Amino acid sequence: MVIDKLVMNLKLMYFEGKRNLNKYKIIILMIILYLLTFQLIDPHGPNCLIKRTIGIPCPGCGMTRASYYLLTLQFEKAAFYHPLVFIMPIIFSILLFNGYGVFNTLFKSKVFWGIIVTLFIGVYIYRMYMYYPSVEPMDHFFTTN
Repeated sequence: MVIDKLVMNLKLMYFEGKRNLNKYKIIILMIILYLLTFQLIDPHGPNCLIKRTIGIPCPGCGMTRASYYLLTLQFEKAAFYHPLVFIMPIIFSILLFNGYGVFNTLFKSKVFWGIIVTLFIGVYIYRMYMYYPSVEPMDHFFTTN
């Protein structure tokens, strides 16, 4: 009985996640096209639009590399490139399953998102103070054109 309920809940979460993922297909496609465009224009430059445009890093700078190192289980390198990478699986889960249970509660919680934004701003200020402009990924981007 309990196992049947658990299996049913997991199925509901799976189908709800699939439905939510369908809503984000266009955004995911746009991000992929954006990254591919920058790789074709300048494969050695940063992919960050803010860093590429104004030269200074954004609050998410280093998150792509940090995610790569997190997925390859190199936690020290992941934390170096962006210390908040460890909360990204939680955020993705909330976005994916936002219509279900605790995920829905967190998705609608202004306090939760306020804490996330505060963490990102706090880490950004700290990293800009400690590492900008000489330590990657918080280095300055200069164009040679």
